Amino acid sequence: MATSLSWPPTLTPEQEAELLASASDYSLAHSLVYRPVAVAPSPPSTTTTIHAPYSLFPSPFPAHLFAQARELQPLYNQLYANITVDDSFLEEVVGGAVSKVDEFQGKLYELWLKVREEGIKQPLHLGLFRSDYLLHLPDGTPREEIAIKQVEFNTISSSFGALATKLGDMHRYLQESGAYPPIPELNLDAIPVNGALKGLAAGLAAGHKAYGVPAAKILMVVQDHERNAFDQRLLQFELLETHGIQLLRIPFSSLSTSATLSPSHQLLVTSPFSYTSTPTEISVVYYRSAYTPTDYPSHTEWSTRLLIERSTAIKCPTIALQLAGAKKVQQVLAEPGVLERFVEKKEDVEKLRESFTALYPLDANRAGDEAVKLAYSSPERFVLKPQREGGGNNIYREDIPGALDKLAELDKTKNPGDPLHREGYILMDLIVPPHNTKSIMVKAGEEKGVETDTVSELGVFGTALFSGTKGKAVLKVNETVGHLLRTKGRDSDEGGVAVGFSVIDSPLLV
Repeated sequence: MATSLSWPPTLTPEQEAELLASASDYSLAHSLVYRPVAVAPSPPSTTTTIHAPYSLFPSPFPAHLFAQARELQPLYNQLYANITVDDSFLEEVVGGAVSKVDEFQGKLYELWLKVREEGIKQPLHLGLFRSDYLLHLPDGTPREEIAIKQVEFNTISSSFGALATKLGDMHRYLQESGAYPPIPELNLDAIPVNGALKGLAAGLAAGHKAYGVPAAKILMVVQDHERNAFDQRLLQFELLETHGIQLLRIPFSSLSTSATLSPSHQLLVTSPFSYTSTPTEISVVYYRSAYTPTDYPSHTEWSTRLLIERSTAIKCPTIALQLAGAKKVQQVLAEPGVLERFVEKKEDVEKLRESFTALYPLDANRAGDEAVKLAYSSPERFVLKPQREGGGNNIYREDIPGALDKLAELDKTKNPGDPLHREGYILMDLIVPPHNTKSIMVKAGEEKGVETDTVSELGVFGTALFSGTKGKAVLKVNETVGHLLRTKGRDSDEGGVAVGFSVIDSPLLV
């Protein structure tokens, strides 16, 4: 870190064992849990749990950069809202080469064009966003010049808000209860209260209220056999207990037989768990799936997505908002003059641009050719990103030349006039986190922690409810609601918790 604080605290084996027991018991008692890994061919058990992966201590994080990330969130909310309602921009950026070489993005784009042609039935978009950052301190840079750089902006299925809230509560409990050693820096004021659970639920409730039918319900669309069910269930409980709103949690794969449209395009769902055959009107569709090709194993799932998009329900997100979250959009925003298209104030443009790292197109032009040369000559500097969400998809460092070779090989069989396969990717400078940072990480369900060199990625949650046209969104809701810190071993490039790369953490502001 950019601090002289020695971390983590030194414990005797007996002290660490007692602290681990307290942390694990707190996790199990407060829903900081996963379903256990399934033993094939059975699905994960629905009657047993294990604690989620966690960091035993909060991780030091510069207070001024934490504040900066939170202050940026409303600007990013507005930016991506403006992009979402700019049809011509999405047509240019996503509808070009990306939609032609990336089958998944192409199918989403095709559905978006279809519902636009038919006429949008619901003008409101709901975003539960997360903007992810890494600390950046290249070798040889003075510690006082440490900065945050954006990794990506998530517009669909931004998870772990609920479990991150519980993890922050756990760290605060361990400090307040005396379970932590008496270290001046390790105090309650330095462990920020996390409002993600309440804030994300409030965003969903705002969408429900805007829909205007109090008796309607929110639909959460989930994956089959979801191990991270409790991050979702906690939102369901919060919606009912605080806002009096019921939520149906149904797998995407089941909706083809349970979802229909009324003559006036209301989305109606007949739940297989219902005690009545009367269908339920849906106010908000909240996707915790449908973000990756494996969620669409057949034409049936695409038909379901189209049916939902045709409805008057408020979508979180709409297809347009999902397309706005494409990596190609992130890269184009870094080009000179593009931010100014969407952001009016010069000082806001500067704040946003300061959080960017260098991004490069792989288009079939001079700029793309130059980026390819860079990737081959200095692959250790870069990450190659496809248009994918969910973790485990990026290509790092010395693996990049081989990946580009494979894409070039595919180009030998493409039709004349088709885009190059590399155009479905972007190239990004690797962000360089500070060295000499350690944590004690406890993997899901394990009794012991492992102290190792680590890197922490900060996610800031935001909510936006908006409508608009021609790149000018009108936001009814624009909030910063909470945060997520994910900590991983320094030798791991990916940062996903659900796919096993990292643990849930919370910041210790220094």
